[in-house]
Amino acid sequence: MAEFEQVLLAVCGLFCGACYHFRALSYSPERLSALTTRRRRSPEGFLCHGCRSDVLSIHPGCAQCVLRACADSRGILHCGLCPEFPCARLEAFRDDGRLHHRDVVQQLEILRQQGAEVWLAEQAQRWQCACGEPFSWYDENCYVCGAPLASYGSDPTIR
Repeated sequence: MAEFEQVLLAVCGLFCGACYHFRALSYSPERLSALTTRRRRSPEGFLCHGCRSDVLSIHPGCAQCVLRACADSRGILHCGLCPEFPCARLEAFRDDGRLHHRDVVQQLEILRQQGAEVWLAEQAQRWQCACGEPFSWYDENCYVCGAPLASYGSDPTIR
């Protein structure tokens, strides 16, 4: 697996390539400004290079993740490889009310069966518009072509 692809595989079973923090790395300055304004945040600390990245600007929520720390301490790539899978921490993460967290246990089971390379390829396809533009969990319409997207809908954390 290429190093770039590995950073897109979050230890919890999320696909970082669909995270708005990761997606924002490729946005134009105008698009990034509109996104951070809508989310009432500054660009500093908003951008992320992926869960398994060593880049210091990783999003604070991911940088301080107890699941990532646990996987690192056990020397495993993701929670699905843990003998305690699924643990109470992972189940709490799944059940925390964030829509994009609700499928992590299921995704980790699929990841264990398929392997990282196949899973990553399928996730990249899943989170890509028919026009080829990648999108994030809460994008409702494609930024490039305007088509409706198979996302989780609008982000309930934005007021």
